Order: sequence, then C-alpha cells, then structure tokens
Amino acid sequence: MIKAVSIAGLQTEGTPFKKPSVQLAEAAQTISLGNLTWIECVVDNIIEETPKILSNLGINMDPSSLLSGYVSNYEDRGDTLGLMLPFVITGANKTQTSPLLIFIKKDLVVTIHDDYGGKIARLYNYSNTLLRKLPKEPENWADRQTILVARIIDELSETNFSILRLIVERAEQLELDLAGARQIQKDLSLELSDMKTSLLTFLNAVWATYDTVQNLKYGDADMISDQDLILAKFEVILGRLDRQIQMSENIMQVVATGINVIQAEVSNKLAALIVWFTVAGTAVLVPNTLATIFGLYPSTEDNIRWMLPTLGIATVLSAVVTYKYTKRWRVKSFSMKRFRNIKKKLRYD
Repeated sequence: MIKAVSIAGLQTEGTPFKKPSVQLAEAAQTISLGNLTWIECVVDNIIEETPKILSNLGINMDPSSLLSGYVSNYEDRGDTLGLMLPFVITGANKTQTSPLLIFIKKDLVVTIHDDYGGKIARLYNYSNTLLRKLPKEPENWADRQTILVARIIDELSETNFSILRLIVERAEQLELDLAGARQIQKDLSLELSDMKTSLLTFLNAVWATYDTVQNLKYGDADMISDQDLILAKFEVILGRLDRQIQMSENIMQVVATGINVIQAEVSNKLAALIVWFTVAGTAVLVPNTLATIFGLYPSTEDNIRWMLPTLGIATVLSAVVTYKYTKRWRVKSFSMKRFRNIKKKLRYD
C-alpha cells in the first residue's frame, strides 16, 4: 500500500512549490518538462508498490534490476537513472538495512522508501528552502537535479551516521560493564556479538553507499551534471563516508579488545579452578598413600600417636608444595587499565 505521496519542485518562473499528501494520479499530472519535480513516496512494501508507482509516473525501468543488488545498486538506462541506497536501522540490539530507491529523469526525481526513511521525509519539509537555491535556467536542468540528489544522499549518510553514534554509546556502556562487572560473562559475550554484527552491517552499508556515490561521480550518466563544481559535492560525501568507515574500524578494534578481555577472564577462572583442584587432589593423595602404608601396622596407641601427626604434616606439606609448583602456570589477568588505554588510543586516532 502507498502510505503517502508528496510533491515539491520549481515552477517555470523558478518559484518553489510544495504539495504534501496528494494522490499518485495528481502527482503524475504535475510532471512537466521545464520544471524540476521531486516526488516523495512512502510505501509499506517496496517490492510490490514500486512497479505501480513507476508505471503511473511514466518511468520505464524494472525496479527488480535495482532490488537485486546486495545492499546498493546503480542502474543507468540513458534517459533514466536508478539508484538503491541503504538506510541503516537499529532496534532490540540488532541492526539491519532498508532500501531507498531514487529514480532520476530529466527534471524529475522520485524517491521511494518505507517508514524507516523518516529523515528524507523531514528533508521534504524544508524543500522550499532547498529548491530556492537551485539554478533556475532551463538549460541547467542537469545541475539542478544533481544538486538535489546529492542533498538527498548526504541526508541519508547523516542518518546512517547517527546509528554509529548509538553503537559508540553501547561500546561505552560495555567498558563500564567490564570495569564494574555488573553483568555476567554470558550477557557480555552476547552484547559483544550483537555489537560486532551491528558494526559489520553498518560497514557493509557505508561501503555500498561509497561505491554508489563513486559511480555517480565517475559514471558519466546523462541525467547527472558533468560540471566539476557540481560533482565536487559527491567528493564531499565520499570524504564523510571515509571518516565513518575509519570510525567503524576503530570501534571494531575496541570490540575485539573486549572479546580478549572476556576470554582472558574466563581463562583466569579456569586456570584458578584447575590449580585448586590440583592442590586439593595432591593434598589428599599423599596422606591417603601414607594411610594405606600405615594400615599395615598394628593399631596400637603408640602407633596412632605418631601416625596422626605424620598424616597432618604430610597433608600440609603436599598442599604447600603443590600450590607453589603450580603457581608458574597461572594465567595473568588482562588488565582493565590496559583495555582502557587501548580504547583511549583508538578514540584519539
């Protein structure tokens, strides 16, 4: 179902206009050469509704060619350019992606997404200010729509970056949990696993967006401007995506360090447990052997007087010797101070 259709654009004299909440048929009638029109569509099922929208708007492109991409895609058909970019969404400690479809024809930009594309919908609210700054001359139609598409992609990039901030906050909480031991190891291990999955999902989305923006900048599409000054806007977006990738990789190292902390603590506990079992077993083994030998002697009062102290001394000596001997194999703790120093170093890098 198509939940909402909104229109914004420039009239022939260059005046911006906006029509929120219209029918798709009315949106199709608004399209005319010489005016830039941006049609924003919110749907509940992108796969089912996108072909209907494109058919009504006269766009001859099969959306399945775009949706067949892994996370993003780029499809240039000459008079029509199709893009698929990922929204990164998170909830219940899980991160996934949702597609944003952008179709570009001469003086027409169509965006289709589901409810997760709220930031693009909010960008539409400021469309009059955005469109007022675009070139007004008819011959600059490619520059006009390229700037609009670059602004939409930039908004999507900023939206995805906010998800990385949430992951960073979870990493900060993880540090507190590791330092204060407020959670059991099983919970921390699950948290680390979820955080690593979220980071990998985010990195995949950013890399996919980076590839698509590079195709826009260097693909020489007919629907995109060839002016270097306009294409430089894509270079700015690529720079921001580069920084997001670097930050994600730094946080990944922090998560890997946290996993090492968990493994070291578990190893320490297992090593300590083995040591105490060894000490207890040896402490019992020696007096048990002596008691077996002493059993060959008659159980007289004189024999018991020297047997019992001998068994006690043997038990203490065997426990002390075994404890000292096993001390060399005990695992040293992975210092939390070291973990915080590593995290601080990655943060400032």
